[in-house]
Amino acid sequence: MGYRRALSFSWETRDTLAVLVIALTVSFLVGAAILGVSLGQQTTTISDEFGTSYHVERVDSPSSVADASGSDSDVRLVLVGATVDGTPATVVGVPPGVSELTVRGQTIDFPRPDPGTLAVVGGPPAGETVSLATDETATSVTVTDRSGHQVLRDGWYLTRAETVSAFEATEVVTIERTDGAPATPLLSALQFFVRGTDQLVRLLQLATLASGILVGVTTYSVIRLTVKERRPDIAVLRSTGATPRQIVGVYTLRAITLAAVGLALGYSIGVILVRAVLNAAVYAGLPTSLALALTPPVIQLLGLATAVLLVAGVVAGLTASYPEATKPLDRLSSSGQSADDQSRSPLAGLFETRLLGWEATVPTVATLSVFMGVVLLLSAVIGAVGPLSGVGQQTITEPDAPHPIASNVPESYASALRSQGVAVSPEILLFEVYRNTPFVARGVNYSAYESLAHTALTTGREPTGDDEALIGASLAEATGLGVGDTLVLGGSTTPGITRIEIVGRFAGTGVQDDQLLVSLDTARHLTTTGRDGVQFIRTSGLASGDANASTIVVTDATVTRRDGSFGVAVEATNLGLSDASRSVSVTLGDATAKTALSVPSRRSKTTFVAFETPPAGTVSLSVADVTKSVTVDERGRVVESLGVSVPASIPVGGAPRISVSRGGEPVANATVSVDGQRRTTDASGTARVRFNETGTYVVSARAGSQQRNTTVTVSEDATRRPVQTLSLSPQTPTLFTSPTVTARLTNPWTQRLNTTVTIRGPGTDVERAVSLAPGGSRRVSATLPQRPAGEYTVSSQVGASEPATLTYRVRGDERLATALAGSGRYTSGGGIAQAIQLVFGNLEVLLAAVVALVSLMTVGSTTAAFTRSTYGVRKTIGVYRATGARRTDILRLVLFDTLKVGLVASAAAFVIATAAVTALLSVGELRVFGVALTPAFSPGVIAGMVLAGLGLAVASACLATGYLLLQDPAALLVDRHIPTPEGEGSITNE
Repeated sequence: MGYRRALSFSWETRDTLAVLVIALTVSFLVGAAILGVSLGQQTTTISDEFGTSYHVERVDSPSSVADASGSDSDVRLVLVGATVDGTPATVVGVPPGVSELTVRGQTIDFPRPDPGTLAVVGGPPAGETVSLATDETATSVTVTDRSGHQVLRDGWYLTRAETVSAFEATEVVTIERTDGAPATPLLSALQFFVRGTDQLVRLLQLATLASGILVGVTTYSVIRLTVKERRPDIAVLRSTGATPRQIVGVYTLRAITLAAVGLALGYSIGVILVRAVLNAAVYAGLPTSLALALTPPVIQLLGLATAVLLVAGVVAGLTASYPEATKPLDRLSSSGQSADDQSRSPLAGLFETRLLGWEATVPTVATLSVFMGVVLLLSAVIGAVGPLSGVGQQTITEPDAPHPIASNVPESYASALRSQGVAVSPEILLFEVYRNTPFVARGVNYSAYESLAHTALTTGREPTGDDEALIGASLAEATGLGVGDTLVLGGSTTPGITRIEIVGRFAGTGVQDDQLLVSLDTARHLTTTGRDGVQFIRTSGLASGDANASTIVVTDATVTRRDGSFGVAVEATNLGLSDASRSVSVTLGDATAKTALSVPSRRSKTTFVAFETPPAGTVSLSVADVTKSVTVDERGRVVESLGVSVPASIPVGGAPRISVSRGGEPVANATVSVDGQRRTTDASGTARVRFNETGTYVVSARAGSQQRNTTVTVSEDATRRPVQTLSLSPQTPTLFTSPTVTARLTNPWTQRLNTTVTIRGPGTDVERAVSLAPGGSRRVSATLPQRPAGEYTVSSQVGASEPATLTYRVRGDERLATALAGSGRYTSGGGIAQAIQLVFGNLEVLLAAVVALVSLMTVGSTTAAFTRSTYGVRKTIGVYRATGARRTDILRLVLFDTLKVGLVASAAAFVIATAAVTALLSVGELRVFGVALTPAFSPGVIAGMVLAGLGLAVASACLATGYLLLQDPAALLVDRHIPTPEGEGSITNE
């Protein structure tokens, strides 16, 4: 039958519109599906290659350690909450035959402490006996030293399992291999992304259903319009023997054809666009390894989308054609409705329209519901990352790091900036999986983090120890964890385990609510950041400063000779995150020379500047902020001052050895004078002088033209003690230097001395027992932590004597804050927001593009709906035009009606979209990478979405009406019938 081909395949302008809308919808879906599934496949492949199949599990409170035994292939560690000499500690019982692990090609062997010992990193002195106790049981053990372990925390005490066999075990941590994906992996980061990508794919599957709504509405509107236009032709066909079933089949075939053409075109556009984006990314130098192959998951998702969209087309064709195909013939005599007799919705009595009817309301509600659902999700994304890119906040990261997670910044930067009045928060991000739930943990100093994040503690207390944590309200609801719960986590980017107690719950905004806050030391153990580093530093109130300001600081300058040439050695340190250069002037006496200092990031370098040898005497030396006086001889050698080493307190009758040195070297043949006694130093630079009476004496040492005096006290009750010399290396530490203080103890007496030496400094308190033979010496050293710029004092006390002190200065002048703005990567926003920008190029542009594409699809679908409505009054429009009405007059009437229809449709769409998103949230379908996509329903958001929906409806109505206004008025008054197929039939167009 020729009419079947004519009705099914004849093409008109509105059909092109329908195909275009379907194609845009499908291209959006195809692009998102291919990228999302390809990302999932890539992360799964990476996980298989670099991940681990080891699973970490904890068992609460077995009745005893004996009950905690497991199979030989498992690593079972018994964790006991105990005290060591009254100090709370976590004690780990290690089985003697513990198995080794192989993770990413690396073999991890566990320590095997000796029976009756307690191994610790940096705890009580080795060999000391301590009390290991719980509330009911106590035992004595001997402390031994152990080195740091990759999996076990340094703060944990290790012992044999049988040592704690009498204790009630707090819990057992099991590390075992699993066949599938581990629920709580020993190495979590890759599993975090695998599970997060699975969540993203499920979200894309939901988008398929939304796309089906758009396709169904568009197809229904076009087919319905075609059917109404050809009602007289359907009457003729029915009169000549065509059955309603045949008519419905013809229009259903037409609907399938429209959907199929749109699908094919949309798939092509989607694939082309994705490949174009990836090619552009490669051309721009962005790292990407996505393979756009038609893998089974891609085919499965796109097959589902094809089925949904084709079914939507079939349903649209059936519902659009069935009412007209089954009407009695006497009701098919006219082709449409006039402005006066068109069907009215019950709402028409309340909202009377002048031209258009209310038949566009339902399809408009459907399409706007999809639009508003997408906008709600995008607002949730903005709300999630918004707090991380707050106004006035900045992030300092390592310049060459591809993303903040790979960055490593000295934590001392935070201390330095804080000392200059800048609010800072050093942070480390962890990607964790706990019992199959991916979530983000963050290593922070809570007080510093809270000052920038503005979180509020709602339950519990702030953490005080490294094994305590705070949980966000949204994460607590998703995992079922709360205050008082204990969990064991695996490492993020390095294998590891840690035990954490949740001591508080906090409320924040956006993604903050979906995080676990742990200590920085805990985060360092679970990542590869290092002892003194963090991944990034968030700041607030840091001025942008001069990007050209150098981060190089001159720390010292000395007169020396190099390769026979006289000159000045300038020591400089680059405090910044990028390699830098700085030009400085070096002044020695009356001579000045300029030199360029080039120093790598966070490194120190010595630059030699040649000078003519100055006359003998004292000259001034000045480089940048370093100024000193230097004495040189006639050959240009620096003349060091004499040093005299003698006990400050001497018992009556004592004859201590007095040492004379210059620049750390002994001075022979120096004259030592004390109260008329004269002695000459030997080759070792020493001489003995006896003190027979009490009193205060001046000890004078002379060598050549140099003389040095010091005062000693002789008393009956004086105690013989070593003489100590305190030194610091390097002498001028910087922000990221951990200097070493050394106390050199010398025994000047003729008998052995046994004593203690205590070194105290910023963040350091070290005590050591020493034993010195007559004339012997020993060095006791302690490493000081990194400190911000400023002056600090270190003391060393021998026994009960007065301590010796040393003051040093950490260089890092006030230019650091402004210089960091031009050093490395210094951007506005928080670490996660910066990571998103690095992946997607620009977050704001990405979201704007998505909104624009969804808006375009919505306009297309809504235009199809309004085309049906305006076609119903085409004759009325033709009459108005023929009787002198201007196009603007008709457009004004359409706008008046559209505002009413659009307002009702927008309000209804908002309610439907809100209900759908809320329902999906309640079943956990809107969590992606551990973040709940919870939209914000503020009055501004609600009003904005309703106005946006109203604007889209108005734009769609204008497009639909504009097509009719461009036609000749006479053409609007003529009905259109089935075109005559060539060589067939006698059906004609009137």
